[in-house]
Formats: sequence, structure tokens, C-alpha cells
Amino acid sequence: MNNKVSLIILLLLLLAGCANEQGIKVPIRPALDKGLRDMQPIPVHTGLFIEPSLRQWTQEEWQTSMIVGIHHYLFPIGEPLAKNIEEMTRKVFSEVTILNELPSHETVRKEELDAVLTIQLMESQLALIVEDSVWRAIGKHDLSIQATFLDKHFMKIFDEKLTVEGKHLDVIDFETEGGWWRTSGPKYGPAVEDSIEKIVFQLAQKLLASDKQIGNQ
Repeated sequence: MNNKVSLIILLLLLLAGCANEQGIKVPIRPALDKGLRDMQPIPVHTGLFIEPSLRQWTQEEWQTSMIVGIHHYLFPIGEPLAKNIEEMTRKVFSEVTILNELPSHETVRKEELDAVLTIQLMESQLALIVEDSVWRAIGKHDLSIQATFLDKHFMKIFDEKLTVEGKHLDVIDFETEGGWWRTSGPKYGPAVEDSIEKIVFQLAQKLLASDKQIGNQ
């Protein structure tokens, strides 16, 4: 029996090592703030341009610890961030057109847009901390974007850098004696989800506050 258990543990460690060579893809599934789900949208047709570099952003991180060993993580941050921004803008505005290139006056006329929102990724910094003595992990994600909101005449309604910090605490499950931590690593995805949810809500508040400005431009 002991030989079988040892063999299973060895196989798990080998599988974990193979996964680390390619990187463990961290699932990131942010949710839209509940306050935006049932709101009455602003009657404005907005064009949304998200820079391709943001949409494609994947962050690579390594971690070494006495408890978890060596782990290689891949954080596909850009795609869920872009989707969450798109979902939010469709809640805030009555009509949204996704733009594949930087908007121009011709685009505004052709699509009959009332406003244009452009989004750039400015910073994405991850801190992956394992506190060996208490068997817990802390994930921190500093995220910032540049959001520019223009009226149909390309006059700025606002142009701001939005910054947030996402956090998550992951404590060891003593029933497994840390087994899943060693093979799959601590859960750091929720820290990224927290930062995405915060920054998208912050952006939503900026857009909602600019309702009257759109009509006055």
C-alpha cells in the first residue's frame, strides 16, 4: 500500500512539473458589480475602443516557496478585463459599438456615435506572497488603465488614469495537508478578479457622472 501511495505522489509531482514548464494558466472570471446590472442605461450611442495590447495581455509570474515549491503562472488578464469593460458599457449606455481601430471623425459620422471611449493598459503588477509559517498566501494586483471619453466632436469629457489594488487571501486546507498547494499552487486568480471588478466599477462611476456633460458638448 505504501508503495502505491508513493507512486501516486510521484506521478502527481511529475504532472505538476510538466504543468510548470508550460505555465499554470490561472482562471480569471470577474463579475460585474450588482449595482450596474439593473440600471437604466443612458440614451447615448458610444463607440468603445480597447487597445489590442490590452485585449491580448497575458502576464507571466514565477514563485518559489518552501511550501509550494517552484510554480510558473500565466495570468490571462487582458481578455477578461476587456470583456468586463464591454459588458459594463452596455449597461451604462443604450447602444455600444465595439471599434477595432482608433476612432476618427469619419468613424463617428459613419456609426452615428454620440461619444467615444478609449481604454489603454497602463500598469499591471502582481505580488504573490506565501507566508510559510502560517500556511497562507496573499495575492496583490496593482492595475491601472487610461480612460479617455470624448464627445462626437472629439472634445474631452474626461481623460484620466484609474488605479486600483486587488487583494485575496488563500489559506491552506489542512485536510489535504497542503497537497493541492504543491501541485496547483495557491489561488491567485481572485486577486486579479478583485482589481478588474474595482477598476471597471470606478470607470462606470466616471461615465455615469458625465451624463450631463455629453448632452452639453
